Amino acid sequence: MTVFVVSVPCFLFVLTQAALLPPSTHQALIKHESPAELGLYNNSDKVKILTNNNFNQEVLHRNHSILVEFYNSYCGHCKRFAPLYKDLAGILFGWRDILPVSAIDCAAEENNGICRQYEIMGYPSLRYFGPGFTPSPGNYGKPINTLELKDVVISLARFIVAENRTANMIDWPDFQPLPENIQTANELFEGLNSLCQYVILIYEAENSTLAVEVILHLNRWPDIKVRRVVDLDSAAKYRIDGLQFKIATVSRSGNIVPHSTLENSAESYVDTIKSFLTKQHITEKPYIEPNISSTVSNLENSENNLKNIVNEVKRNKHLIYQADLEMAIYYILYNEIPKSSNIDGEKLLALQRFLSALNRYNPLGPNGQKIISNVYAFVMQNQRELSGQEFERKLKYMTEINRPIFSSNAYVGCIATKPNSRGYTCSLWQLFHYMTVQAANLDKSQDPLEILQAMHGYVKYYFGCTECSEHFQNMAANRKIWNTSTKDEAILWLWAAHNEVNQRLAGDVTEDPNFPKVQFPTNSSCPLCHDEGNTKSTETYPDKKWNKMKVLQFLKNIYNPEYISRFGVTNESLLQPLLEKLRRKRMIGNVFSDVDMRMGMLLYGFCIVMLMVAFKLFGLKGGYRKKPYGHDLLGKV
Repeated sequence: MTVFVVSVPCFLFVLTQAALLPPSTHQALIKHESPAELGLYNNSDKVKILTNNNFNQEVLHRNHSILVEFYNSYCGHCKRFAPLYKDLAGILFGWRDILPVSAIDCAAEENNGICRQYEIMGYPSLRYFGPGFTPSPGNYGKPINTLELKDVVISLARFIVAENRTANMIDWPDFQPLPENIQTANELFEGLNSLCQYVILIYEAENSTLAVEVILHLNRWPDIKVRRVVDLDSAAKYRIDGLQFKIATVSRSGNIVPHSTLENSAESYVDTIKSFLTKQHITEKPYIEPNISSTVSNLENSENNLKNIVNEVKRNKHLIYQADLEMAIYYILYNEIPKSSNIDGEKLLALQRFLSALNRYNPLGPNGQKIISNVYAFVMQNQRELSGQEFERKLKYMTEINRPIFSSNAYVGCIATKPNSRGYTCSLWQLFHYMTVQAANLDKSQDPLEILQAMHGYVKYYFGCTECSEHFQNMAANRKIWNTSTKDEAILWLWAAHNEVNQRLAGDVTEDPNFPKVQFPTNSSCPLCHDEGNTKSTETYPDKKWNKMKVLQFLKNIYNPEYISRFGVTNESLLQPLLEKLRRKRMIGNVFSDVDMRMGMLLYGFCIVMLMVAFKLFGLKGGYRKKPYGHDLLGKV
């Protein structure tokens, strides 16, 4: 008989221990913020944080431009780009009066409408919005199709210089090249503020944006005027030769000083000019930090709560948590799908397949199952086209009349100790593993590709991480996903694919150090899964020998609905009762239904006879004598 590391008694013991944890630990799960709620930027960065509450105010009808990054906080590519975007915000900090750098998290449910309206198809997406911007069909900002910082800066400079200056653009710099007919210093200062002490001239070669960038960097410096010179003959009047000297400062008195730079870059030019201005006692306008209110939380309690959850998960490495499965479903339905602008063709078919599978194999209670069933029916009625907004409207209506739906609203097994790691992506894997096992165990469909096809379509058309989606599709093709011929093979295909992703991302910047990406199951979890014997069921992948039959049994064991942990669930009444509870509830009825009633009557009669015999035997030995209570009560006279 084969002995498995994860046995039924072991699971029951673990679940019992989880139930015995203090209530405060369970409550901690609700209060602990999920990674998606934290975002990739905070108030200490030079990135303006946009939400559905302030997006229109900051972007529409303004007298300045703005750069917006539409990102997804669980997207690995976005996480890797975030440090670069912070660097970009630092580089462009001098431009902030003309072009603030901002970002909006499309992983936050409240931002669904914004991300859907602006037709964000991949993450991260950079959009430039000019002064006076108003959205219209086909006009949702100008995309910047590069993430290389140098190229982003050049693109922004070109967008800005192409804008037509209007009367309300008060602080907008003058980007027009210096006219060739200007001959004297007096003509150079003509029309400028009387406080202006210097005109700074910068030679800019053809197809360069260097002078434009310098003008933007120095826009907050008072008492100066920076101008572009694009003609070498005009530049020569101010001792600029285009080789050694590319900068000249001109005072009101007509004194001209040429300057050389260490490098031919905007940063070097700005450093040279700032050094000169500082010597003239001219400094940048002071920067006033915005008054940002924040809620002070009890960090000590939060850390203790996190430790309790992490300890629970590490102690029970094999458990799958109901909370994680529910979080995945919630995020899919309420965040990912509604962000789609139009759902038609293959994209609509993918949604129908996914909802069909979810309708059959979801782990929710009666209320949740009713919502999924109704939403699935709604989507099936729309055979041609559906909008994300229509889907969201129907979903919210069904939620309102069937609430409460979810028994938990925080991750447990997929909790993160590093900001913006694990969370949704972890729970999504768990959900699809769960569904492949249920599809194999339940006779609801004969299609072995049912879950894999649903997952493939969902990841291709709805998963918010564009890079991850492309990796998955390539892997699916390389691993011949469509050749899967049985439901058990589907379970193993997904297991092998998950391990391949773990191998690729091991040590990546997105990895949580407390939960490293390893090949699962580990040797300590399932020694027999790492069988070194050369059997037909053994597969080498990757750099390991796996006994696929033992792995299959292991996965079917841990994803058995009866062993799904309810640690962290705060409203268990919303879920289906576990079989163990049903057995206890029906225990008395089961006893009587299993015992022959005639034997019961015989035992009852036998007991009566034995009582009567005992009574008579007791009476023959002297019987029962009444005490003279009356005499005792009256006493002696």
